[in-house]
Amino acid sequence: MTYEITLLSADIRNPMDGEMRIGLEHDGKRAAEVEYHWTAKQFTAVFHGHAPSMPSPAHPTTFIERPIAAIYALKTDAHRLPSDVFNDNRVFMTTESKD
Repeated sequence: MTYEITLLSADIRNPMDGEMRIGLEHDGKRAAEVEYHWTAKQFTAVFHGHAPSMPSPAHPTTFIERPIAAIYALKTDAHRLPSDVFNDNRVFMTTESKD
């Protein structure tokens, strides 16, 4: 099952200080949101949704880790920040096993 990742907001002050909020969309509807906050001392990610009742259920950590992996898979030298990826790409993730 595929979800489109949409950028809802981002305030990335430098590589070690920022926050980003993304939406997980399925069939044109927002299924959940994920908030990321990080500093040089800590990283926090919050999944806002109910993982068992998602269109494609998965462990909540899947919905935290895979969006970041999908964003970084598309990031090039032309993208200074992870949020820049959304300027010229549609970003997708899957909940299926990577095996």
